[in-house]
Amino acid sequence: MKSNIYLQEAKANLEEISRNRRFFHQNPELGFQEFQTAERVAGYLKSLGLEVKTGIAGTGVVGVLRCDTPGRTAALRADMDALPMEEKNTVPYASKNPGIMHACGHDGHTAMLMETARLLVHHKDSLRGNVKFIFQPCEDTIPSGAEPMIAEGVLNDPDVEAIFTVHLMSRFPEGSMWLKQGYMTISSAGFELTLQGRGGHVGAPHDVIDPIMMAGMLITGSQSMMSRRVAPGQTMIFGFGTIHGGTADNIVPDEVTLTGSIRTSTPEDREAAIGDFERIVKGVVESVGGSYTLKVEIQNPSVYNDPELVPLVKNAGAEILGETNVQEFSWIFPGGDDAAFFQQKVPGVYWYLGTRNEGKGFDKPHHNPYFDFDESMLAVGSAVQAQTVADFLNT
Repeated sequence: MKSNIYLQEAKANLEEISRNRRFFHQNPELGFQEFQTAERVAGYLKSLGLEVKTGIAGTGVVGVLRCDTPGRTAALRADMDALPMEEKNTVPYASKNPGIMHACGHDGHTAMLMETARLLVHHKDSLRGNVKFIFQPCEDTIPSGAEPMIAEGVLNDPDVEAIFTVHLMSRFPEGSMWLKQGYMTISSAGFELTLQGRGGHVGAPHDVIDPIMMAGMLITGSQSMMSRRVAPGQTMIFGFGTIHGGTADNIVPDEVTLTGSIRTSTPEDREAAIGDFERIVKGVVESVGGSYTLKVEIQNPSVYNDPELVPLVKNAGAEILGETNVQEFSWIFPGGDDAAFFQQKVPGVYWYLGTRNEGKGFDKPHHNPYFDFDESMLAVGSAVQAQTVADFLNT
């Protein structure tokens, strides 16, 4: 990694960054319940002399840095919530809250943004304009925290002109940056499908309309039919997550409920895929004389990276990481993030900081009970964020 003033200072402050991260990791909180997290974040931002607003969308926190020289306004966003799962790591900073764990890196995102705020406050005399530090509740569940924060005005007063978000990613090598122009993540929808038949005794199949049979037909048939409705090269992920129905081995139930997910590269493709799925459901159900109820929950839109801002972020990454560690990929990443809502309102860039290191044991996927990462990456991510904002404000 190259010599850089922000990186040097962040590395020198790694003990504090790690201390903050470990506090969040030991005290994970679910979406819209990040009370301890928000209190620690707000106290830290106030200690830096920033304007601080709390209670946004319940537990959200925003700090504002106003530099002495007028100019543009940039924003940085971090998510604070943890996941409803049991941690299996035996590290000293393992979760103390049963059934709740930071298994997606949000504890690191929060600690990084706190450090980025410190770096930019320290160098405010060399900057012009304003910076907003947005600490968002509830990214990992639907409905999430981005939209209510936007509705409460976090992008206004002063008006944000660009927003930047980093996400730690164990899929990519430690110390690498990954991003792309245009659509970067999928656009998702969840569904709940209830197949309705006519229950009865398994010994009288002629008297029943079997919803379990309908479910089997649909599960096997839709997998192939949905994939054949997508043009080669397009991204579309379709799958079932749960199936519930029946109470005994000799009873045909009245209904079966299935849930699943539809994920595409654009919101337009998502709407088309939902229509395709319902046509398949209708065909299967009508073929056996049943009926159905389909509920679709529109979730996160696709994250769209502004083509004019991507080179700025890549240059900042090269300044910190070296050019060979900055990668721009062409495929759509199959995950989603409600940072997309912010980037629908103002131009922005969402990027990944690689944390995968098999030699150190940091190779578990996100949402895994053994997920963890090398905390030295938090100094790196903080420095890239600071350099990105400095370049944006001073351009």
